[in-house]
This record gives sequence, structure tokens and C-alpha cells, in this order.
Amino acid sequence: MSSVADLVEPGHLAHYATASNLRLGEGIARKGGVQLLEFGPLVVKARVSDGERRTTELRSTPQGLAWQCTCSKRPDLFCKHCVAVAVVAWEEAPASRAKGL
Repeated sequence: MSSVADLVEPGHLAHYATASNLRLGEGIARKGGVQLLEFGPLVVKARVSDGERRTTELRSTPQGLAWQCTCSKRPDLFCKHCVAVAVVAWEEAPASRAKGL
């Protein structure tokens, strides 16, 4: 099974999110709005702050990437918070591999 980081590499994000959510989520990540709560190869959970606090989780499943965010009840919506967590997960993955995590 692929890791979350592999599933959210930058080239894949456009398949999940709208252009608007990509732009907004990247902005949240760049401003330091993502606090990782759990960071593993199959689950990444974070608190995302962009004026309001949201909890977002990305999971690797046999079917591919699964996600959940407290901003919406729509399970199909890969929101700006999901994008922000995905950006940070992708950026942190090489560092965690180098540390042997």
C-alpha cells in the first residue's frame, strides 16, 4: 500500500482538489497553519488554522487516499484544509525517511 505522502505528491493534488482549494490550501501551509498531530506512513492527522481551527485526517487505504475534515460533512470534498495537510505531509516525508521514522 502506498504511503499518504506518495498519494499526495504535488502532481496528484489536482486530481483531488479544485484550483481554488489548491491555492488556498497551499497558502495555509506556507503561512504555518498546519500543526501535525499524528504523522505516519498510512495516517496523517493535523490541526489546521486559517482563522478557525479544523481537524483534518488523510489516510492511505487499499482503495487509495481517503480524507476527512471537520469543515464539511461532504466526504467527497478535498477542501483547502486537506490540501494544506497534504502539502505539509509531502514536504515532511523526506525528512522523516532520513531520520528513519
